[in-house]
Parts: sequence; structure tokens; C-alpha cells
Amino acid sequence: MSPSAVAARGIASDRGEGAPVPCPSPRRWPATLAALAALVVASGLLRREGQGFPLWSDEALSVGIASHPLVEIPALLGQDGSPPLYYVVLHQWMRWWGSSGPAIRSLSLLIALAAIPLAYWSGRSLFGRRVGWTAAALAATSTYLTLYSREARMYTLVAVLGLASAATFVHVFVFGRRRWLPAFVASNALLVLTHNWGLFLLAGAAVAAGWCAVAAGDQRRRRLVDAALGLGAAVVVWLPWLPTLLHQTAHTAAPWSRRPAAGSMAVALGSVLGGPLVALVVLAALVPFARAVWRDRRAPEHLAAVALGIMVLTTVVAAWVASRVEPAWSARYFGVFLGPLLVLVALALARSGRTGVAALAGVVVLGLVPVGRAEPKSNVEAVATQLAGVVRPGDVVLSSQMEQVPLLHYELGPALRYADPTGVVRDPTVADWRDVFERMRQANVATVLASLVGDLEREGHVVVVCPRPSATPDDLLWYRLMDLHCEAARRHLDGQPELARVMGPIPEPTSPEPPASVFAVVYELVADRR
Repeated sequence: MSPSAVAARGIASDRGEGAPVPCPSPRRWPATLAALAALVVASGLLRREGQGFPLWSDEALSVGIASHPLVEIPALLGQDGSPPLYYVVLHQWMRWWGSSGPAIRSLSLLIALAAIPLAYWSGRSLFGRRVGWTAAALAATSTYLTLYSREARMYTLVAVLGLASAATFVHVFVFGRRRWLPAFVASNALLVLTHNWGLFLLAGAAVAAGWCAVAAGDQRRRRLVDAALGLGAAVVVWLPWLPTLLHQTAHTAAPWSRRPAAGSMAVALGSVLGGPLVALVVLAALVPFARAVWRDRRAPEHLAAVALGIMVLTTVVAAWVASRVEPAWSARYFGVFLGPLLVLVALALARSGRTGVAALAGVVVLGLVPVGRAEPKSNVEAVATQLAGVVRPGDVVLSSQMEQVPLLHYELGPALRYADPTGVVRDPTVADWRDVFERMRQANVATVLASLVGDLEREGHVVVVCPRPSATPDDLLWYRLMDLHCEAARRHLDGQPELARVMGPIPEPTSPEPPASVFAVVYELVADRR
């Protein structure tokens, strides 16, 4: 049977609404649940590597923000660039399980594993068992979910909520199943309260819903009403966060990011699928699927495929345009594309016969490869271990990279005084991104150090922590400023006769280190100041 003929079986009436996919027989439920459980366990075993790695700076930011009282978190995020939902969830998670690396990462892992039954339900409820199992296999081996299941950040939550948004969108706007409208509202409201890029997916849903309304014929008014209700309700739930978002937009930015090039959109889609090779394998199945489905333009699977494609492309374009205006283009944000893309790819592979089976096998195999390549991102824990026997309460730690301060505080503890080139950090559990680029440009690290050294007791220490020099230095001014402040700090301290260098640089410059590594130099007050 051709793909278009299979799709046509879903038409329930001349209104173009899809008939609900029959629920599996009660006798099948135990086997289905057992198979899903086995897939979840297998995926969990594959993703366990990296759970015990030392934290890196972004994860320390998560811990620092989430460690504050719940009522303080929304206001605190005025210094950051994110909505509050993930930090609220992590706050409660840390109350139950603590703030060790494995404890906080287990939340991301659990959310990533939850994507597997959600993907099965999405495919199964929309298009049948084969699409359900294909979607579940893709979620179980997704390299994006694997990578970010080992980070204490919100990215797996973004991907899972995006998947729920895409599935409920098709239920409501393609198949006309209004009972899923509350779930569509909830998934989108939670998404935009988790990451600001959720707004781009909401824009994608709005454009796709408009296309569905045009394609709905005499049901156009109903689709437009559903779109107004669904998207409007999600925005209303999110609206109290708007003033904070406007403040963040005006005062915080991503100075570490570049404006994306024209080809970045294709790279982003390939990246979230698992890389160029996976993208080519998927494309090999998408092309014949698109040809077959296009033959029957009234078939629900045609409508669903086009709507999901519009949703994905609009989201990517909106993110790209926004990042051209204000640079914020990063692979870790691409999880917002994953949900609709996963449903679309699962549908294509399941409906492409032997080509689809071969492509699915290739994607699954390729998805297993990166699991064995997990590497720590930071060496701060190792550096802190070497410093622990030297520093004492009241000593000064100055980081030329301001976002490393929360991680240094996490590893070295609260008894030290922390600073960055802009001055003393009053709350070293968080990074203050407000107007940070300008503050770093105007900072005078020698003045900051003069004040801090003046408060030191005899045999007290000043620790200067700097980014590890790279073999290929980044030419962004943000990173050059860190290096300049590092050099200025060391030059100032080297010129003080009452200070002596007693350790460092650690680690040795020739030793291999992770990409987000630092080195430290320790000075000791050895003479009384005159």
C-alpha cells in the first residue's frame, strides 16, 4: 500500500478530520509497557556516562540560582537571561536529593528518558503503532538528549515540552481533536516559562495553525478559534513574565555568541538530529516520503507533515533572525526544534518502507556512537583540589572570567571572598549579566585588587583564576577582555613587593585539559605593608 493510501485511511469525514487511532487491545498493554520500560532502561544505561563528571560553569549557575528561596528566584533572574520554571523545579529537586553533580544531573537524565514514552504516545496516538515505536527509538538514541542529559541545565526540559507541543498541535489543528487543546496550552505555557526560545516555537505554531485553517475548508473558522484560544491562553499564562523579559532584553545579552551566518539554519537542523551524517540518512527517507504524501493533499498525513514542516522552519527562521539582531545562537538552544522535527522524521521513516527501516537503523546506530565520547567540560574541580590545602577563610579569589565565580564558589566554599574584574561579587552563587559587556570594558582590575589586598592579613592569599589559553584563541572581544584582565591582574600582583607567588600556574600549561578549563596563580602576603 502506498504512503498516500495509508494516509487516506485516517480520513474520517469530508471535513478532513482524522479518525482517532484505535487504542491498543488491553491484552497488548502489558507487552507495550514492558517494551517501553526496556527501552527506557537501555537508554538510561547508555546515558549514564558523564553523570559523575565535575560541574562546569553553566551548571554552577543552575545550582546557585536554584539554591535561593523560591520567592527570590524570579527577581534574581533579572540578572540572568532565562525564565524561572527550570530553576524552580531544580530547587525542589535539590531539597530532595542534594546539590552534588550526579544528584542535579539526574533531573536532566530523568526528563530525557521521559521523552521516550512521550514520543511513543505522540507517534502512536497520531499515526499508529509503527510511527510510535519509530519515534520512541529516535528519542531513546537522540544525541541531543544524550548530550544534555548529562548537564544540569534546562535543555532536555525544553526538548520534551517542545515534543508535547508538537504532538498536541497536530491533534488539535490537523485532526481537529479539541480535547487536546488544554494540553497544547499547558505544554506551550510551560515551554516559554522554561526558555525564551520557546517563543520562537510558539511563533512556529501560530504560522502552522494559520496554514491549517486555510487548508481546513469549511472548518476554517473552528481552526482559527482554536488557534486564538490555544495560543492566546499560553500567552496569558506567560504574560506576568514579560516585564522581566523586557528587562533582560535591555540589560543582559550573550557576549560569548556570534551572529549566525546564512547557512547556520541548515547546520542547526542537522545538529539537533545528530550531525551531518544523520541528517543525510534522514534526508534519504524524507525525499521519497514527501513525494508520496504530496500525491494526496487532502490526506491527514499530508496535512500533518506540512504543518510540522512549517512549524520547524518558522521556529528556526525566527530564532535565526532574532540572533542576527542580538547574538544568541548556540547549539544547546536547538532543543526547541527537536519536538516537531522528531515527530516529522518518525512519520517519514515509518512510512518509507524498507528505505525507512534502513534509515532508522542507521540513525539509531549513529546515535549510539557519541555516548562513548563523553568528556568533562571543566577542570575547576581539579584546580580547587590543589588550592584547598593552601587557601584559608578570608582569602581572595579573583576570576577574570566573571561567569566562573559561581563554580569557584561551589568548589571552594563560602569562606573565601570572590571578585571579578568589575569588583567584589556580593552574591558569588550567581553571575550578574546586567550590562556586563560594558562593565567588563570599563573595569580596572588593579584598582579592585588594591582594595582587596589592603584587607588581607599576613600570610593571606590572593588567587587569580583565568581561562586556560587555547591553541586557537577566540577573537571575540568578550574573550580578549578576559585575557587582558588576567594579564593586568598578574602584572599588578607581581609588582607588589609584599606579595610573593607561592603556587602556579596550575595546572601546567603543557598538560591536556577540557575545553572550558582555567588556570590559577596564588600569591601570599609575606611582608607587612608600610
